[in-house]
This record gives sequence, C-alpha cells and structure tokens, in this order.
Amino acid sequence: MNLAVDIGNTQVKLGLFEQNELKEVFHDEHSIDEILKNFKIENAILSKTGSSELVEFKLSQKKKIKTLFLSHELKLPLKILYATPQTLGADRIAGSTAANSLFPQKNILKIDFGTCITYDFVNAQNEFCGGAISPGMMMRFKALHNYTAKLPLIDPMQFTSFELTGKDTSTSILSGVVNGIKEEADGIINEYKLRFGDLNVVATGGDAGLFASLLKSEIFARPYLVLEGLNRILNYNLP
Repeated sequence: MNLAVDIGNTQVKLGLFEQNELKEVFHDEHSIDEILKNFKIENAILSKTGSSELVEFKLSQKKKIKTLFLSHELKLPLKILYATPQTLGADRIAGSTAANSLFPQKNILKIDFGTCITYDFVNAQNEFCGGAISPGMMMRFKALHNYTAKLPLIDPMQFTSFELTGKDTSTSILSGVVNGIKEEADGIINEYKLRFGDLNVVATGGDAGLFASLLKSEIFARPYLVLEGLNRILNYNLP
C-alpha cells in the first residue's frame, strides 16, 4: 500500500492508495500513528509546502518504508519547463501530474483554490509550462481586515449568496473578494482558451467546491488532486 502526504500551508492530508486507487483520506497529521499501526505501508511520498515535521519524523523511524520527497529532481511523468524549477512548489507539480493523467496529451489549466490560488498550464505535449500565483480567498479577507482600521474580518461560511452589489460593509467585502476571484478565474481561463484553443480545466483546493459552482467556465473538480498526483509520481519512481 502507498501513502501520499500533502503538507500544505493550512492542512495536512494523508491518502492511502492501492496501485492508483485512492482508498482513504485522513485530514490530521496525527493520524500517521493510526495509519502506521493499522495499514501495511510499503512506499510513501511527501509534498512539503507547509512546515509540519511530524509525519516525516514518524516515517523516518520506519526503515522498511521507502519514502520519497517530491521535488523537480525526482523522475516525473511531466517535462518541467519552469525557468526556476527549484522554486516550484511540490503541490503544483503533483496537482499538474494528476491533471495530466486525467487528460493526457491535452491542454490543461489546473487551478488550486487553496491558501493561495495557483494556475498551472500543462500543454498537449505533457510539458509543465508555468502559471500564476494569486492570493487565496481567506488571505484576501484577512488582508482587508489587517491592513485597514475598520473593515471587519468576514467569515464566508456565514453567507449563502454572493450578490454583486453589497448592501452593507460585510456584503460589500464579500462581493469584492468572492466575485473578484470568480471574475479573475473566468478571465484567466478565457485567456488560455483564446491562446491555445481546446482547454480542459481541473480545479482542486479547499475552496474549489464554492468556485466550481460560481464559474461560468466548465471545470472538472477533483478534491484530492494533489494526493492523486503524488501517488502517480511515487509509482513512476518505483522499480
């Protein structure tokens, strides 16, 4: 059994795989003890965007588990054309790898609606070309609150609709952030369509569910895209 670990900026996700099939997902790094106790893990791979060390430490104590750390230096199914591959986030590599496996030899825009919003383009030649990084939804709410004297911190979960015209300060902030991201994402998708024609859009990340329902463009939502990509890269590096 394979273990894929996505150490993000705000959350750690651990996925258990049999070959390419995702069997179970854990959303707490402390689940590593339960996993190592109850499952026969033979291979593991870690993507580190955040700073948690617990899972890495626990795996280091299990010498029989082959453990890889994702970076551009691993053997990858994609060719990386990024000018500074050493600065390329492991989660971007993993998510793009999974998106490419869903639509091989197709133009793909992968959008990760997480702490940051990342846009990554993989062309029909299976080449990772690069993309864009933008502040995520909560980062935008916090910036408006932290860098002003009077604007409140908004919890979007308290709202059920996102009107274009806010009726008070809270709903005006909500409109600016949520509708701003929606228009940003739709605009970037349309730019890629104009330049490259046929385009497959794959979305992931904690806020992907919200924006999948708001975007005008047709997108394919995949909540565990990074874990899926990690597992594919792990299998790609096994004998």
